[in-house]
Amino acid sequence: MTAWDESPGFIPQGADSLYCVHHRARGERRAAVLLAGPFGLERAHGYVVWVRWARFLASRGVEVLRLDYRGCGESTGRFEDATFPRWEEDVRTGLEHLRRASPGVPLVLHGLRLGALLAARVFCTEPATGLLMWEPPESARAHLMEVLRRKVAADNLEGTGGAARSRDDYVATLEAGGVVEVEGQGWSRGLWRSAEGYPLAVPRREDPRPWRVVHLDGRPEERQLAPGRSHSVRAPRPFFWTTSNRLLPELGPLHEDGLSFITNAGAATTHEGAGP
Repeated sequence: MTAWDESPGFIPQGADSLYCVHHRARGERRAAVLLAGPFGLERAHGYVVWVRWARFLASRGVEVLRLDYRGCGESTGRFEDATFPRWEEDVRTGLEHLRRASPGVPLVLHGLRLGALLAARVFCTEPATGLLMWEPPESARAHLMEVLRRKVAADNLEGTGGAARSRDDYVATLEAGGVVEVEGQGWSRGLWRSAEGYPLAVPRREDPRPWRVVHLDGRPEERQLAPGRSHSVRAPRPFFWTTSNRLLPELGPLHEDGLSFITNAGAATTHEGAGP
């Protein structure tokens, strides 16, 4: 018998299937959380930490569903067909699946990096109790440009890119309809164009539901994305989603803060399942 009650499975999504892992809560369920994670190498580097976070929550009475987007991880579908709206729909599908699997408890969306960007969009239009965002990018375009910057740095360091190319060179290729290999995945013009006009969707001021942005770089309040709704901690560098460390980072304060937000979310809403 394992120490964890975890069930992998697939959720139908049109012609494709979304891979998921259901981490069942120990003891009385206090809440249910959908975890929307990063993509590309950020997913691979942060995978162990992400799983440990899911198990931390489950061991404290929180039901958890982890999800892979279409074309990513263990889900079916072609990455070349990926767009931000398609991934957003995957989060919606995962949320509805978790709602049916965990009735009667507060339902929270929690995203890391790309997942925070997607979860915020879903939160604005779907019934959910709360929204927790770890290190969200300011926009989809800013996120892709950051990953392209890392690609250029890796090309120059490892000599894997042939003739030296800049981010602008790669952007020109994408705009022209070419495919650019980034971290082992083929970026398409569809993915690139879908990032245009896709900013971080900060919930409306009149929305009574609790939500929070958490920065992991220890930044001061004046640099936070949502002053008054942000929290800043200083996580060990390099960040766990940018490199695979043999020694896992100490994230105790971050975990305790996240657990507190999730378990208190239900009490902060006017009624269970309050919508926008």
